[in-house]
This record gives sequence, structure tokens and C-alpha cells, in this order.
Amino acid sequence: MEKVVPTSNKPRQQETMSRRINLIGVCAVSGLCILLLFASHRFTSNNYATEYFKPRERNANLRLLNAHKFYGSKSFSGPSYDTNPPVPTPQNSTVTIEDVLNYQRSRIADEMAEFEYPNGAYSNEATKLADMTPETGGTPIRSIIITTWRSGSTFLGDILNSMPGNYYHYEPLLDFDIVQIRGPPNDRIAIHNLRNLLKCDYTEMENYLEFGKTHNYLFSHNTRLWRHCRLFPNFCYDPKFLGPFCQLFPMQSMKVVRLRASLVTPLLEDESLNVRVILLIRDPRGSLQSRKHRVWCPGRPDCDHPPTVCNDMQADYEAAVELTKQYPNKFRAIRYEDLSMNPYKTTKEILKFYGLPFDPAVEEFLDTHTKLDIGGVSSTFRDSKSTPFHWTKDLTFEEVKVIQDSCVTAMKSWGYRNASSEQDLLNFNPLMTFDLS
Repeated sequence: MEKVVPTSNKPRQQETMSRRINLIGVCAVSGLCILLLFASHRFTSNNYATEYFKPRERNANLRLLNAHKFYGSKSFSGPSYDTNPPVPTPQNSTVTIEDVLNYQRSRIADEMAEFEYPNGAYSNEATKLADMTPETGGTPIRSIIITTWRSGSTFLGDILNSMPGNYYHYEPLLDFDIVQIRGPPNDRIAIHNLRNLLKCDYTEMENYLEFGKTHNYLFSHNTRLWRHCRLFPNFCYDPKFLGPFCQLFPMQSMKVVRLRASLVTPLLEDESLNVRVILLIRDPRGSLQSRKHRVWCPGRPDCDHPPTVCNDMQADYEAAVELTKQYPNKFRAIRYEDLSMNPYKTTKEILKFYGLPFDPAVEEFLDTHTKLDIGGVSSTFRDSKSTPFHWTKDLTFEEVKVIQDSCVTAMKSWGYRNASSEQDLLNFNPLMTFDLS
């Protein structure tokens, strides 16, 4: 008789254990993916897919106390004001423009409580808030970023907006569409609009305000204004509210991506504006690669045509040489790559140029926005040292060569090195020095 050998249960147990381990691994990976999707959703807006910095409240208890003081007896309580309540309407709210202005004055005073005033530094004698607010006859610190699309201006704009007491004019020429303004016929109205905004004058800005009503990203980056727009949309696009509201702020920043550098002279000449301008430049291979992923760019010659983009870069270089000579204390050019590689050092230099201290709120912004990639293509939460050079992996060498061949003069002027082969892109440093003298 054939002897039956008992079958061991050990292999079957090992197989069961292996399946359990695999199942646990799949669940863990799935959970991680869900968390990453959730994080990405949190930092992506519904319209322009933009992510931006919301200034930290310096004194939450005082903020809630003031909210209760100004709004508690109205249509909703202080705490609900801070947790996105239903938007009040003129039919169910008795809140007035003056109520909002009073509340914002208190918020600004809170933000500026520990601010380091110039007190003679940067040719600015301001020692207190009233010295810098237009409503009290003070002179605000006004800063402008001139650049073009996908050149790092959202990142730099949010750095400046992290300053306490800042009022942010985000892309004020958005209503001009996807065009570059190089001269007539658009230059006159463009400069008129920029000057009016810097003076907090919204009375002749009908097209701008009408555009904002259907494109909320025009105002939503101005975080200190937008919190009130969400609550009081009937105030938000009214010059009678916007003008006095803007005049409460000791600082104004503006980023412009549709105006070429040669056209800013009237703003620099206007002593009443007390404005300083930075021209922000980016490697055209990086900006054009980034624009490929934006639905509003392809097919627009001013945006996606390498020869046009590079001609603008060279024209900006020639303008920068002249403006640096004429206005050495009011005009400066920087490259996005230099800011990204050394964000703390370069930010300190930029703030000093604008006449601002390296505020702790700015340091906090850099601490939280330069280490990890979070969010969509417009997010400012980035590993700043790698983001500017992503084009070396995303573009083929054939695409790189098309841009380089269109941009020989401009790339040489701004100190960008050519890549010579596909292999060259694997470990490529495109940066050389540039000189505006």
C-alpha cells in the first residue's frame, strides 16, 4: 500500500500572510494617494488654478474681539465672520462701508504692531503707521513687479503680500487679455490704470471693475480685500468702498505681466507715487515650457511664439540698461532663478531695495513655501531650487533648440547658457552672470 505523507500547512500559511501584507500595502498606498489628492485640491482654486499666500493673523484673540465689536451687533457674530459664513446681502445685513473700514483699520493696526518702521532708513522717515497711510496724509511704500507670464511673479508677489499691512494689486491689466503692451494704442490707458490704482483711485476704472465681477481672481489674491468681498459683494466693486479701503494700507504691491519695461518711465518720474520697480526675468525655456500647461496661452502669439517672447526679453534688457542708469534707486532687474536658488538672501535684497525690513512674516512665508511641491501648476508651495529648471526634463532637446535659436541675443544678454545636446540637459546649469552697465 502506498504510504500517504501529510501535507504541511506552512506554505499555505505563508501565502495567506503574504496576501495580508500585500493588502495592507495597497491600503496604505491608496490612503497616501487620497491624502495627496486632498492636499492638491486644497491648494487649487476653481478658476485660474492659482494658489497664493494668506497672511497670518498676528493676534487671533484681538481679531475676534474686534470682529465682535464691529459686526457682533449686526447680522452675524464675530467667530462666524472668520469661518466663512453665508454671504450677507443688502437685504439681510445692516453692515455699512464705514463698519468695514473701521474693522480693517483695527486689523492693520494689529498686523503692524511689531513692524520695524524705516525711521530714516531707505530715505524714509516714517516712524508710525499714520506716516505711511494715505488716509492720514502719509506716504505708503509702493512696489511694482514688471515681468511676463510664468516667470515667477506669483511667487515674488506672494512674498511681498506676506508683509504686514500690504494691499496687493494683482495683475491689474488682466482685462487687456493675453497680449503684451509695447506702445500705442494700449500704453496710455495701461499707465493711466496703474497710476490710478497706486493712488487708490477707482473712479475711472469701469472696464477693470466690470472684468473683476466675472473673474474673481482679479481681487482674490488681494487677501485683505477679498475677505470682505466674499461677505459684502455689493461693496467689493464700488469705488466708494475700494478707494477709502485702499487708503488704509501703509504698503501697496503690484505685479504686472502685460507691460514691457520701457513703458514704466512715467511711473518712476511721478514723485507723488514714490514707487520702485523690479523687472523680473526668467529663462525663456522655463517660461515657455510652463506656458504649455496653461489653457489660455497656446495659439496666442504674444505668449507662445518663441521669437516674439525673445524679442520682448531683449527689449526689456535694453530698457533695463537705461532705467538702471536713470533711476538707480528706483529700478532694478533680477532673475527668477537667482531668487529661487537663494530665496532668503535675494528676498532680503529685494525688500531692502523697496525700503522694507525682512519681516518675520516674510521669513515664515519662505519657510513654508520653498521646501516642498504642493498643489497645482500655479502653486507657490515649491521646492524653489528645482522648480526653475524643470524645463530640462519636460522639454525635448528639439524643443529647447527651437527656443535657443530664436533667443540668441536675449539669452546672452541675460546670462543664460545654451544646451548643446540631449545629454547636456541631464545635469545642466544654465546660469551665467549678466551685466546692466
